Amino acid sequence: MELKHALEDDSDIDELWVLQKINAYREMFIRQEYEFFNHINPSWIQRVHKIVTEKVNAADDPSITLSSIWLSKFSLPAVISLPDDLGIYRIAGSSAILQFEPCDFNTLMMRIEIGEEMNNHYGYYSRIENTGYLYPLCMEVSAMIIAQNPIDIQINDSGTLRARTLEDEYPIDLAMAQKVIMEICTKDFAISEGSIPDIVNDSQRTFKVLKSEGK
Repeated sequence: MELKHALEDDSDIDELWVLQKINAYREMFIRQEYEFFNHINPSWIQRVHKIVTEKVNAADDPSITLSSIWLSKFSLPAVISLPDDLGIYRIAGSSAILQFEPCDFNTLMMRIEIGEEMNNHYGYYSRIENTGYLYPLCMEVSAMIIAQNPIDIQINDSGTLRARTLEDEYPIDLAMAQKVIMEICTKDFAISEGSIPDIVNDSQRTFKVLKSEGK
């Protein structure tokens, strides 16, 4: 990881520790930026590919209060908590034709119970922590999310899913990356700002793990 070597070439700093710090400061700055600008920066978002769902009813899941319905159930990586649940930016069927609108779980149950008219191109999704529910049924979806730990999200490499590595793009823009680096240097390593190299000029070369490389 370039951040580790930029601080000290022979350092014994644990890469996992550094990554946890990067993730934590990224989450803090994303929340601050959204609160100030009320805007989602596209650089924060990652696609979760090929989420296979499970068909469930009230007998399978006690959260479902209506006995006569079936929902699609799936698991999601942990997302950053933002207003209106925007940590989950979008959920769509695998063909991208069917889009799912967010609603809380009780509202989802109510809409189904009253037989609310549905559009053929739109459904509803709700989540309880990291478990998502879809109506109507959809057996495979993809999601656009703002993950707490971006390394959890697999890469689609020419149609094959693989684990993300520290050499792959990290979902952050350069300005926020520089702020994250400054936080780690000044708060976690107690380095005075005057002693830190000019990261504005050097970060594109030195801190590659914090910028999008388009791989």
